[in-house]
Amino acid sequence: MSKLPVSVGLKSIDKPGVPALRESMAIAPLAVSMKAGTLAQRQASRMLHNSVLSAGLARRFGDPQVWSEWLQLQAAVMQRLHQQNLDWRQGCAILAEDYALIRHANTMSKMVEKQGNFFSQWTLLLTNQATSLFELMENIHVDYGYWAKQKVTPSV
Repeated sequence: MSKLPVSVGLKSIDKPGVPALRESMAIAPLAVSMKAGTLAQRQASRMLHNSVLSAGLARRFGDPQVWSEWLQLQAAVMQRLHQQNLDWRQGCAILAEDYALIRHANTMSKMVEKQGNFFSQWTLLLTNQATSLFELMENIHVDYGYWAKQKVTPSV
């Protein structure tokens, strides 16, 4: 039995009052592509800005305070990656246990349901991992940029 609301059915576009939805769906792929391009440009701009800041840090190369703080940033990143690895391994272990239970289905409909559920959970695990990696990447760029700007800009 579907867990989707009735209005999500295949015939929902043909209902009265839905032509605007049909028209907006036609441009959705273009809008998503444009948004992805904008976000990629923003990320590239941030990376370029951080590169310039890194070049400015060269004059503070011998400063032990800068090295100490930089190592703290690296340790925080490694801690987050380690936690993500633990989450990945735990998720895979849970999925392996669930997959082993599929053989206990006593009807084809139960087997199909269990397999669909397994693939949904697998997709969710992959999505969560990818999202966490992109969040980490964005946090690294923002945090590093903030830190590097403080070190490059002379305090007043």
